[in-house]
Amino acid sequence: METCAQCGHQLGVGRFCINCGLPVDPVDPVDRSWGTDTAERPAVLDPTGPTVAAPRAPPPVLEPPQQPRFPLYADQVGRPGPLPSGPPPLPPLPPLRGHHRDPRRRPAWLPWALVALALLLTAGLGGILLLTGGDDEADREPATASSRASTPSSTPSSTPSSEAASPTPTPTPTPTETLSPTETPAAPGPPENVARFATATVPGTAPPNQDVDGNQVRYEARNLLDDVRTTCWRTPGDASGQTITLTLDGPTTLSRVGLVNGYAKTSEADSGPLNWYRGNRRVLAVEWTFDDGTTVAQSLVETRTMQTLDIEPVVTSTVTLRLVSVSSPGAGRSARDYTAISDLALVGSPAAAVVE
Repeated sequence: METCAQCGHQLGVGRFCINCGLPVDPVDPVDRSWGTDTAERPAVLDPTGPTVAAPRAPPPVLEPPQQPRFPLYADQVGRPGPLPSGPPPLPPLPPLRGHHRDPRRRPAWLPWALVALALLLTAGLGGILLLTGGDDEADREPATASSRASTPSSTPSSTPSSEAASPTPTPTPTPTETLSPTETPAAPGPPENVARFATATVPGTAPPNQDVDGNQVRYEARNLLDDVRTTCWRTPGDASGQTITLTLDGPTTLSRVGLVNGYAKTSEADSGPLNWYRGNRRVLAVEWTFDDGTTVAQSLVETRTMQTLDIEPVVTSTVTLRLVSVSSPGAGRSARDYTAISDLALVGSPAAAVVE
């Protein structure tokens, strides 16, 4: 059988029709006509009965199980119910009876009483001003102050009672004459080394070098004013006749000058100590010149300490230092053909200013 007996659909190899589910009769290729016994022969069908067997219900279709899912917050928490009602409203207060009044209610006469009180205070102040004379006291006060300023002490005047009783015009304050200020010089401060506030202009500067430790060393003009003995300004060769100009911060009264007349530094090398004061040239004589033309000579000795010279106080803004005499360079490993000065000193105080 190639088609379904019920729906006519093409049959396959299965036992049921894939269209309507009708069972398909198996094909028996074996010939059973040889049987002789009733038990061995197939049952005889009723020719009047139906020739087609009733369709059988197809097996139920199995549905795949649902995928498990995680529980949601909405599965656990229900919808919010109605909000709880608040407490029942309080019944209104009964009206006050008798002589009791609501303290929150202002009496009707209170604003009028405040206005009347303000008017009374204004009228009282006006009467007091009229009785006491008003601005006459203010007019008399400047006159009294001026009289006190003109005379250190005053004697009460003996005025007859008749004159006191008679009306007198209000005196007009007399303007006090302003005296010109007296010019007095301010006291100068204590003397100090003002070289650190100055600037130096030098004729030349030696190039930088390295010390025994490999550190770079500079010989700039500002080393003259840093108050450090182990630094110096130096220039190549013999600097005799050259000048150094020092510009102060302002007019200054100087009373002492000085300098360290060489490179006051020593170094420890592997081969032994190096005395740079003896190795470089030393300044032996100088001249100090100030703004008024005053020139002071100073002779120096060979020492690494500061050599100062007291001078007559002089007011100046610039100082010129002239190198009069310079020594020869030293000998040995520390010998250097440079003229060196480690430090300068300018002791004084700012010039007295005129105070008006």
